[in-house]
Amino acid sequence: MLMMAKELPEDLVIQILVWLPVVSLLRFKSVCKSWYALITNQNFITKHLLHNKNINTQLLLKTRDKTTEDYVVSTISYETLQVSLTHPLPPLCLGIDKISIFVVGSCNGLVCLHDYRSVIWNPATKETKIVPKSNLPRIVPAGYLTRIDGSGTYINGMTSWLAYENDCELFVLSFDMSDEVFLKTPLPDNTYREGGEELFVLNELIVIAFPHEQYLYSELIYDIWLLLKVGIKDSWTRLFTIGPFIQINDIGWPGPLGFWKNDTMLIVKSDGQLALYDPSSKQITNLQIHGDIMCLQLVTYMETLVSVKRGNEFEEQDNC
Repeated sequence: MLMMAKELPEDLVIQILVWLPVVSLLRFKSVCKSWYALITNQNFITKHLLHNKNINTQLLLKTRDKTTEDYVVSTISYETLQVSLTHPLPPLCLGIDKISIFVVGSCNGLVCLHDYRSVIWNPATKETKIVPKSNLPRIVPAGYLTRIDGSGTYINGMTSWLAYENDCELFVLSFDMSDEVFLKTPLPDNTYREGGEELFVLNELIVIAFPHEQYLYSELIYDIWLLLKVGIKDSWTRLFTIGPFIQINDIGWPGPLGFWKNDTMLIVKSDGQLALYDPSSKQITNLQIHGDIMCLQLVTYMETLVSVKRGNEFEEQDNC
């Protein structure tokens, strides 16, 4: 392989290497100094990242191992919905109840985890970096006393969250990073506000699932609404209703996890069974994947060589 690489133009070697998974590239850094320099070069890392975005999108599922009760993540093929790898969450020196660990989201193969602090983690390279606490005051739009509820979405340069004004009125709060302005979108009328609302992304648009209970609180129904234009209340449109889901106990909520191909929705059933829901046929197809409904989370993910150590470096605290 090394002799062949010496005989090939560097551009061709790069075109071959960008097709390889991260685990192989990490091994190949030891082949020779020139390959180490190539694979760790920022231009190559960017090429590999762009290549993976086009052909190698995956899903990252956080759940809990039934035997050890440790929290684990599984990478799932976006094309086949088959689990390819399962490994534990990184040792973050938490020292507290791990049920509070929350997957905020993933961008360029880096995953943000949060409990009482935030950690950036690259599951492919096993690198972690504790995010220092900001000394800046909490940013809220002028004129509002706002509480952010849960994680947000990032679409086309705009981050959005569900937020409460004065702990009563629920709305979508969006921050346009290019114009550096906040936008408020009131929720559609005639929707249930019982708590547990979730934000999703469908075709680069915001979707909210509104849960509501029926039949003496033993079943859950979800109304799925799509926002066509941020900031415009009248641009909400109702897509479909999904359910009912039988709620076995008060720990964990069955329901939607996110969207897949052709607007089908990934859902979790009351027993932790993952399934696909087709809104056009209203058919539910079980997958060969199970999880702990109490801690289940699903985000879009791709493997990357992007390092969490680049940029401003800092030392971890002594208590880690």
